[in-house]
Amino acid sequence: MPIVSDEYKELKRQEILQSAHACFAKKGFEASTVDDIVSHSGISKGAIYNYFKSKDEIYLALMERQTNESGSKFTREIAKCKSALDKLNFLINAYLNNDPNDEENKDQALVHFEFRLYSTRKPELKKALTDRYQGFFVNLLKSIIEEGQATGEFNKGIIPKRYADIFWAMVNGVTLQATLLDEYQYKEILKEMQTMFIEKLKA
Repeated sequence: MPIVSDEYKELKRQEILQSAHACFAKKGFEASTVDDIVSHSGISKGAIYNYFKSKDEIYLALMERQTNESGSKFTREIAKCKSALDKLNFLINAYLNNDPNDEENKDQALVHFEFRLYSTRKPELKKALTDRYQGFFVNLLKSIIEEGQATGEFNKGIIPKRYADIFWAMVNGVTLQATLLDEYQYKEILKEMQTMFIEKLKA
């Protein structure tokens, strides 16, 4: 049998993920099938199962890739910020520029929320997503708030972990509303939330 290089394997893996992402965005996660991914990618079902055991595993790999890409970008850009407040504002502005009302973002947001609800019925998936949320998103905000407390920018009496959870509840909530409601004023509402959140951190 021919030797398949690691580079070739990774290329095929990424092709499968790209096709799966396109199928999930078009039909939704639950409605999409592995056969849809086969049709889109031109890769056989057997080959797909050589890389991923299930559709769930494919979506988790997509989320891991997205988190790694976002994490690298955020880490690079946040490192350039001079203060904790600048870091917080950079993060909020990143979401202001990622309006789920825009066509290129809406499908991704819908699939994300669909999968989150789907995962609540599967303990292993729910744990994987919770670990992702705590390990990257909460820890990112928690470290920014702790830095702000150390520099005197933020109130030392607040609990960083709690306010990190509040921040993501704010962002996820406004994103969900924007995917559900027509003509929802995503940016205007998020800007108001930004002002309220920062005022509370400083109080």
